[in-house]
Amino acid sequence: MTMPKISIRALRAFIAVYEEQSFSRAAKRENATQSGMSTQVRNLELRLGTDLLVRQRKNFALTPAGQVVYAEGQAILKRLIAIEKKVEEMGSAPAGLVRFGMIPALTRSVLGVALDGFRQDTAGVELSLVEEYSGSLLNRVMAGELEFAVVPSGELPAGLTARFIGRDHEMVLSAPGQLQGFGHMAQVPLKALEGQRLIVPSAQNVRRNRIEAALKAHGVHLADMMEMDGMLATIEIIAQSNWVAILPSAICHADRAGGARWLNPISDPPMTLDYIIVQKAEMTLSLTARLLTGHIAQATSNIIADWEQASQTLSA
Repeated sequence: MTMPKISIRALRAFIAVYEEQSFSRAAKRENATQSGMSTQVRNLELRLGTDLLVRQRKNFALTPAGQVVYAEGQAILKRLIAIEKKVEEMGSAPAGLVRFGMIPALTRSVLGVALDGFRQDTAGVELSLVEEYSGSLLNRVMAGELEFAVVPSGELPAGLTARFIGRDHEMVLSAPGQLQGFGHMAQVPLKALEGQRLIVPSAQNVRRNRIEAALKAHGVHLADMMEMDGMLATIEIIAQSNWVAILPSAICHADRAGGARWLNPISDPPMTLDYIIVQKAEMTLSLTARLLTGHIAQATSNIIADWEQASQTLSA
C-alpha cells in the first residue's frame, strides 16, 4: 500500500497559515510554535516538490498546486472529523454546550420560536448565544469561539462555509402616518424616503453599504441620517419620533398588524436579504448543534412565510 506524502499535521499547518495569513497567528490557533508551523509547511512543499504558498506584499496567495491542496485538504479534514463525531455520537443523546451567534435581525423573532422547538427534542443541553453583527460573528466562528453563526449572506473569509436558510425582504419601519400617502403595509418605492430622517446600521453591518448604495443609485436625499447599532433601540425610537429605518421583515414580525409602528415593503427596487448559517469549513457540527441549526432554519422559514402571507392579506 502506497503511503501518502501528506501528513494530517502538515495539512493542518498549511491550511491554518493560509487562512490566518500569518505564521504566528496560525501557530496560536494550532497551539504550536511559529518555527514549527514554518517547518511543517516547508516540509510539505518539499515532499510534494512544489511551492504551495507565495508571499506577496501583505498576504499569502495560493499557487495552483496550493489551491488544490487547500480545497482537497479542507474536505479531508472535514471528513475525518465527521467520522470521529459519528463514532462518538453512536447511541448517545444530544448533550453538552453549544456556542453560537445570531444577528439582531433574527433574535427578536426567530430565536424564541426556534428554542421552543429545540427544547422539546433535547434535555441537559447548555446554550451560549452571542448577539452581534455579521463581521464580528464571522471572526468568532473563524477563531473557534462559536460553533456556528446565523448571518446575512456576503463574502466569506477563507476557511468558512455557509448554508442558505432563507430570503427576507427589506421594508421601511416608521411611526403611523410618517410616510404621507402610504398606509400600513402599502408597498413603497425607495423614493418615499426623500426628505426623511433615516436610522442606519453601523459600517460593520453588511446591510449598511447596500442601503447607502441603493439610496445613492435612486437619488434619494435625506433630511438627516443617524448611525445606530442597536436594532431594538432603533425600533423603540421610531415609535416615539419621526425617524424611520430600513429593516428586514423578520425583525418586524411583531409589528405586522400595525399599531405603534407601520411597515411598508420596499417595491422599487425590491431589496432582499439572504440568511446563511456559517461554520468552519473543515469542522462538522455536533449532533446538538445540527439539531439547533435545523430548528433555527425552520423557524426562519416559517416566519418569513407568515410575513409574506400577512403582507399579501393586508395589502389586498
